Amino acid sequence: MASLLRFLAVWIVVPLVAFQRSQGKSINSFAGPYIVYVNTFEMCPSDGTHTSHLRLSHFNPARPFSRQTLTGNVTLRKDFTDNYMIFVDLATRSNNQWKENAFIMNFPKVGCSTWREQVPEFFHFFANISGASEDKNKPCRIPAGEYIFKNEPMKWRTPNFKVMPYGRYRMRIKIRDGPTVVGCNELDCEAIPRPS
Repeated sequence: MASLLRFLAVWIVVPLVAFQRSQGKSINSFAGPYIVYVNTFEMCPSDGTHTSHLRLSHFNPARPFSRQTLTGNVTLRKDFTDNYMIFVDLATRSNNQWKENAFIMNFPKVGCSTWREQVPEFFHFFANISGASEDKNKPCRIPAGEYIFKNEPMKWRTPNFKVMPYGRYRMRIKIRDGPTVVGCNELDCEAIPRPS
């Protein structure tokens, strides 16, 4: 019995205590809390009802919590409401090619509210200029018009997605009114581990 206790102490308890006292950083896994930065923001084919021409500042990996800035314009030729459907398709970069349909998200008939809830800082910019309500209990509507970005700081925070696999993504966002694509954007972005 005494030899069994010594065996347990040496081979189980001692390593557990040693691992808990380790001062090194843990190795990042394939997924976890992340920071997103966008490399490019381009338009893809649509009927031109909603267009965006945006340029982004470079991401500085030495200062990961600094915000990227946006310059350009977004033109809405019709009011942007919950009558639109948003379709998001993320492709991942692997083996020097894009792997399509890694993540697919479909938000039917909640276009404006989806924007307000999924990318709140981007929506906040439009709310400040247009008077759109940021209150989730009120109807969501961004009036038609041209919205100008002049070095607007932007944090690509997605509060409903706390954990994502790290890597490079091509995100294609399509705004539909029935079968018609009325707006389309393609973002080349990366999810990197959030520093502690």
